[in-house]
Amino acid sequence: MAKILNFFRTVRNHWKKSMVGVAALSYGGLHTKEIYDTDRLMREYCESVSRVGDAPLRTTVKPRHVTIILNPVAKKGKAKKYFENYCEPLLHLAGIALTIIQTESQNDARRIIMNLNTPTDAIIVAGGDGTLSDVLTGLVRKYDYNLSSVKQCPIGILPLGQTNKIAKSLYQEYDDLSDVKQMIEATMAIINERSKMMDMIQVKPIEEENLEEPIKPIYAMGAVEWGAWKDANSTANKYWYWGPLKKYATYIFNGFNIDLNEYCDAVLRYTLPCDGCSRCNLKTSQSGYFNTNARWWQVFVPKRNVVGTENVDYSKIINEDCDVVHELAVSTNELHIETWNVGKLQDASLLQSCLRVKMGPKNISYFSFVSEGWKNERRDNDDESLCKQVTEAKIIELNPRKIDRDYTLYIDNEEYELKPVEIKLLPRAVKVFCSRTND
Repeated sequence: MAKILNFFRTVRNHWKKSMVGVAALSYGGLHTKEIYDTDRLMREYCESVSRVGDAPLRTTVKPRHVTIILNPVAKKGKAKKYFENYCEPLLHLAGIALTIIQTESQNDARRIIMNLNTPTDAIIVAGGDGTLSDVLTGLVRKYDYNLSSVKQCPIGILPLGQTNKIAKSLYQEYDDLSDVKQMIEATMAIINERSKMMDMIQVKPIEEENLEEPIKPIYAMGAVEWGAWKDANSTANKYWYWGPLKKYATYIFNGFNIDLNEYCDAVLRYTLPCDGCSRCNLKTSQSGYFNTNARWWQVFVPKRNVVGTENVDYSKIINEDCDVVHELAVSTNELHIETWNVGKLQDASLLQSCLRVKMGPKNISYFSFVSEGWKNERRDNDDESLCKQVTEAKIIELNPRKIDRDYTLYIDNEEYELKPVEIKLLPRAVKVFCSRTND
């Protein structure tokens, strides 16, 4: 009894140290439980996947081979560790041969894909939205802009980046162990070969007539963004000395340094969405699953039996509004142009392919800018409260009225110099592994 009383007396006399000790023990207990739950989850999936890998193959079927493009510096340098712990073991147990290529610099994934000649069944992107955009750009350029060939190469997306907007639309959100479960779910989608066709966007500068060498377009699946909130969010790392508060401090300091009102001053010229008609001749871009010409890319992507889709005679479909150009004046502090790929597990078969034009307010106070920026960070950069959809489009020309400072245009979170650009929707242009087939 004396020992118990002495213990409580010590706690009372040293209550600050006691609180620190309790907090440390609580954190250690939660961390230990998280490790235990993760190990148990991986054990369950490994046992399940090993049965798939142990199953015999027919003599006419070759073992699968996939090429992994891994960005080791993604997710604050943890991408490689996460891949080796949660993705690579499952792929090996499933009997899939892997070729793992690590990027070494910015845009290196683009170069790797363009120089890749190893036969493979799929390309797996282990990184964020920027790495995915680089892979798509390299893939389209490798195929010499032949979208029919691009559709034959399945893409897997492992959510190993700091931003994974496309992956969020493919995989579920979880209350606990969310990152680990999404990595496992993405890996299982690759193993089970579930896939669907998704939209892609082409961003091409509107060139001046005297340019000797044309500027090549960039390809992405998510969004093109320009605005004050986006600029503030992208410079958060400058305030590293604020520690975990840096993503909030960036709005405080950037709000002082920039003119928040009418930050984006431009003219949009756009055409309305169209599912296919005699004018836009969509049949050409959607009939690209067959190509009888023997070309080098047939070695890159093994031949598969492809089921033909229903042939539609678009020459008999009349859409008077297809190529009618509309004009929209933009005067706002935030402009986002998104595909339907950005969103929560949507059934793409029920949606018309289009580009969604979303704008923020025209005028905003400093305190509103900071408070809305903080709210957006707490919502994991979900822009629904910042921007409201104003129209839908198929092809957009973005023409800034004046560029009197170094504005930045973000294409799937990759930074580019702001210039007049044409943003074109490429419907159902890329085949992506997903956890469930909606198309």
